Amino acid sequence: MSSFTRKAIMESCIRLLEDRPVDKITVKDIVEDCQINRNTFYYHFDDLPSLITEILEEDTEKIIHESIDANSLWECLENAINFALKRRRSALHIFHSSNRIVFEQHLFLICQHVVSQYVEKVCSEVPVKEDDKRIIIQAYKCECFGQIMNWMNGDMKEDIAKDMIRLCKLREGATKTMFLRSMEI
Repeated sequence: MSSFTRKAIMESCIRLLEDRPVDKITVKDIVEDCQINRNTFYYHFDDLPSLITEILEEDTEKIIHESIDANSLWECLENAINFALKRRRSALHIFHSSNRIVFEQHLFLICQHVVSQYVEKVCSEVPVKEDDKRIIIQAYKCECFGQIMNWMNGDMKEDIAKDMIRLCKLREGATKTMFLRSMEI
């Protein structure tokens, strides 16, 4: 029952976030939506920011889990982008709130996972110096993070999927080339 209630509180918050910004949502709104009392809410969460943090952590785990078998950088990114698009309004409400730093931390974790997974797959085909691999992961991670932050700053109006697919096609083979160069210099 406890797990069910916790999930209901989280789902209620997400529903409310689809309709209004974070600063317009109260614990009272959530407990009324869930038909529970305030004590039940506080049994599961310290406050609204901790609830949003839990939601972001759970979403991050889902995105990472769905990206495990991806074969390309685009397939990895696609999961994160589609997830954000499904929850566009709630994602933007969190992004434009005081919880933005938590949002950014989780986005950074997703980018780290996506890029590391991609680089590891390429690494399995071509040897690379560990230091160079670390540098490449760092550069790609920051680029992915920056691209998504730019998209979010534009209220997700651009077709990021189209742009990222195009960028991945333009870069096809570039990582492998960098790895080969790593062994030469």
